[in-house]
Amino acid sequence: MPFWTRYDDPTPPTPRSAARDFVVRGLLPSVAIGAANVALGRWLVRREGLRERETEMILTLRGERTRTKDVVAKVASTLTDVPESVLHGLIATALLQRGTKQWWVAALPGVALVLEAWMYVAAGALVNRPRPDVPKLDHEQPTSSFPSGHQGATVALAVVYWGLAGRVQNPALRTAIRTACVSFPAVLGWSRTYVGMHYPSDVAVGTANGLATGLLAWNYLRRDA
Repeated sequence: MPFWTRYDDPTPPTPRSAARDFVVRGLLPSVAIGAANVALGRWLVRREGLRERETEMILTLRGERTRTKDVVAKVASTLTDVPESVLHGLIATALLQRGTKQWWVAALPGVALVLEAWMYVAAGALVNRPRPDVPKLDHEQPTSSFPSGHQGATVALAVVYWGLAGRVQNPALRTAIRTACVSFPAVLGWSRTYVGMHYPSDVAVGTANGLATGLLAWNYLRRDA
């Protein structure tokens, strides 16, 4: 069955088979991605020269600060804090359940967030990269700088929403949703660097994590042709 239309199949899975698929097709592959994160993160921590260059990049990015940039960066950054992301996922799940009456489809945002979140927390704890040594324009957070969990969760959800947009009949609305799926993560990646919460490499790896876990989430359930 084509990848992006796999949920056009209305056949409901059993909860047991869905749980098995989540573990085998989602959780286990994400372990390998998490291990790669730890290896890469520890390599980055040892590269003092790279850290200095990335710090300069942050300061250069702030070189022409304006009130508008500050507001946009802080709003985008705050909108993707953990409580907001969890609430976002719950609302999306409720709306999908109401609109589709298919719990296995409504579960997709939650699956994406779970896969990304556990990997981010585990990798962050094992790497424990300090945040950039620059003035912060957002509230300080005690977690590791690597990888960017904000970016990872947002991109993972964007991948799921991109796929779900294929079910939208209105072409203009479908295009608008998919445009937002690309543009908002791009703005967020800029904002998390601009406010001084992440090095560019943290955001880049967070983006890769989001793409990987979003695709795993979209593919978590077996669908027969």
